[in-house]
This record gives sequence, structure tokens and C-alpha cells, in this order.
Amino acid sequence: MKIKFWGVRGSIGSAITSDEVESKIRRVLTLASPADILTPLNIDNFLETLPFSLKGTYGGNTTCVEVRSNNDDVFIIDGGTGLRRLGLDLMKEERMRGNANINFLFTHSHWDHIQGLMFFPPVYIPGNNVNFFSCVENMEERLRYQQVKTHFPIGFDDFNANKTFTHFKEGEIIKKEGIEILGKSVRHPGGCYSYKLKEDDKSFIFCSDAEFNIEFIDDIQNYVEYFKDADVLVFDTQYTFEESLHKIDWGHSSAAIATDLALKSNVKTLVLFHHEPTYNDDKMDEVTLQALKYKEMMARDSELKIVTAYEGLEINI
Repeated sequence: MKIKFWGVRGSIGSAITSDEVESKIRRVLTLASPADILTPLNIDNFLETLPFSLKGTYGGNTTCVEVRSNNDDVFIIDGGTGLRRLGLDLMKEERMRGNANINFLFTHSHWDHIQGLMFFPPVYIPGNNVNFFSCVENMEERLRYQQVKTHFPIGFDDFNANKTFTHFKEGEIIKKEGIEILGKSVRHPGGCYSYKLKEDDKSFIFCSDAEFNIEFIDDIQNYVEYFKDADVLVFDTQYTFEESLHKIDWGHSSAAIATDLALKSNVKTLVLFHHEPTYNDDKMDEVTLQALKYKEMMARDSELKIVTAYEGLEINI
């Protein structure tokens, strides 16, 4: 499987501002020497020395993750604002212009997970097949509701692609395009589901909008078995540990809880995800560093790899 992140923010989109761009440029210029900008190669080498928060951005689009099977079948987990850019990228492929087969998995229907669907070009093209899968029973009704005329000018029935909806129960395994899919509910206001995707002997788990906190520790073993030996676990880490103590029942977790779970479950790679919209790139660097320090403190010899999701991140498993 190939995984690519198109939207990594939680709650609401948070575009980088002009002031933040200017601040990055000023800081980069103060770090550069005349020799660093003499040639294109020198510039490239200099840029490689900069922290991610200066030479790039984690991104401000809301939840959207692309998964490709080994046969290049397309699965999309959630349709936040990141779905728009994914759709434009998909349109570069000839098959997306009337011969596509696209599979969506929706975790729930909060705005930041569905608001990009109306800006997804392949769903407007006759001949494309767009298949919606979810453990949420009335997902079609929820998607239609966001496109009533009081909410959006284009109705759901204006999508010209062939559309199918499949509901499957929590704990039920379905198979699509050679990938096994299993859903498991997680604690979140209004309900939410995580999904485990397996192809051959590899497993990928997407577990965003999930609240795991101190009060939930007694029920943790149930999830340890679910996460066990996952090659990649994408996990909700919107809050710091301190914030999570003050935002009980807001539906999100911290990097500390995520790391504990990943260590207990023998996960290979943990991806920090669903970033707080008020955090700028510098703050996200701090979140990453704190997670790495916590892992080092709790299990120095563990081989667990921790990465922070950013738009454009690609992982192959």
C-alpha cells in the first residue's frame, strides 16, 4: 500500500498567513551566508539544513488521506478540504475522465471530514464509479444534507458519476480491490469509526477523531489488540497532554497517549495527525520534538518510528 496525506488539520482549515510567510523568509535570510546563495546547488544544500518549519509547512487543509493498493486501486479516507487537491491530482490520470473506480471510506460526518466532496472533480464525470463505504449507517443522508440549497448551491444529485453506498457493521470484514477493511468505533462526540486496511501481510490503521484519556485507560486493552503489530498507525494527536486534561469529551487525544498505545501495540510507525488549527509550523515542530522525547523517555530501546503528518507526506508499506 502507498499512503499519501492531502489534509492533516483538525476542526477547521487554517491557511498560512502572509505575516507567517514573511517571518519564515526573514529567519531564513538571517541564517544564510553569501556562499549559501552563490549557485542553485549551494541553495539546495542550504535548504537541506533548515528545519521543516522554515523550508515548508505542515499544511492547513482538513482530513483527507489517499491509499493506493499494490494494483493502484484508489481508496480515500475522509473528504475534508484536502480532497480538492487530491481530485485535481487524480484528474491527471486518463482513467479518471470516465473510467475511474474510486472508493471512499468515511469515519463520520463532521464538517472537517466531508466538506471537500463538492470540490472533487472525478465525482462530476459520467462513467466514473464512486463507491462510498462506511460503518455509519446513514452516510448518504448525511452527505446529501450538506448540499441542500441552504448550505451549498450544487446538489448531491448533480454529481454525474455512478454512486454506490455500502454500510458495513463494526467488526465485519469487507474486501474491496484485494484490500480487507475492518471498522472499529472510537470515542468522539456524535460517533466515529477507525479503519484497518490490510493487503497481503501489511496493515494500515487510520484512527483520527478518537479520544483516549486517563479515564479511558481501563478499556485500553481492547484497542491494543486492534492496533497490534500495525505497520502504520495514523492517530489523533490534536491536543497536548495538558490540553487533553481540560478538554474532556471534546473528542481528541494527545501525542503522549498515542505513543503509549503504539508502544503497547508494537506498532512500527506512528503518524501524528489531525493537528490543532491554531498551531503554526513552529508549534508543530515543538509537538514533534516533544513526542520524540516522550518516546525516548518511556522506551529508549523501542524501534517505534514517530512522524508528524504534513501535506504531501508519502509512506509505502
